[in-house]
Amino acid sequence: MNNSLIRNNATIACEIVENACFEASMHSYPKGEIILRHLRDTNETAIVLEGTVLLINVNSDGQKSMIDICREGDAFGAGIFPEHGMGACYALAKTACSIAYVDYNKLIHSCEKSCDRHSSLIDELLGSAARRSIAHIGILSRRTIREKLLMALDYFLDTAQKTEQKLPVSLSELADYICCDRSAMMRELKRLNDDKTIISRGNRITVLRSPEGLL
Repeated sequence: MNNSLIRNNATIACEIVENACFEASMHSYPKGEIILRHLRDTNETAIVLEGTVLLINVNSDGQKSMIDICREGDAFGAGIFPEHGMGACYALAKTACSIAYVDYNKLIHSCEKSCDRHSSLIDELLGSAARRSIAHIGILSRRTIREKLLMALDYFLDTAQKTEQKLPVSLSELADYICCDRSAMMRELKRLNDDKTIISRGNRITVLRSPEGLL
């Protein structure tokens, strides 16, 4: 993902927190803590100010799948989460996190002051969530593990840099995100190392050849 987009998301999040009409409240969570147990039941939109949050779905058979990875400036919760078609979903702090909560009704309705930035901030926040969803669908729609993996690397990393970068998740979590068996993904990672497409050390990746050109 382009670093400028991440910085823009973070700027938007700060503006929402600092804008008095949103009446945001802040909370901090340690690594591993469940932030929201039932995403569908909340009337608040959560905005990540610091850290990484995993959104996990549990289906009727008890199987878990990762539906989103939220980083600084990303939003989840009311207005972001689909109301239908999912099982029991919760938000988990992948790292220590700082989260701002905004009442969804205050977020989507113009305040009495009719702030110039209110509507544009909402559009940018919801637009960012839509882009994450579209990117994830694009990854999952690929037919092979190699293609899914390359698209995920292209999404999470700045592939223009030929330096080592750290994925926002572990390799096991990456396998969950792209919906494939971890062992099969690890075999594909080895092939990508062998053909000099990447150099990997755990979840630290150096991209040597642009994934976009290999798809």
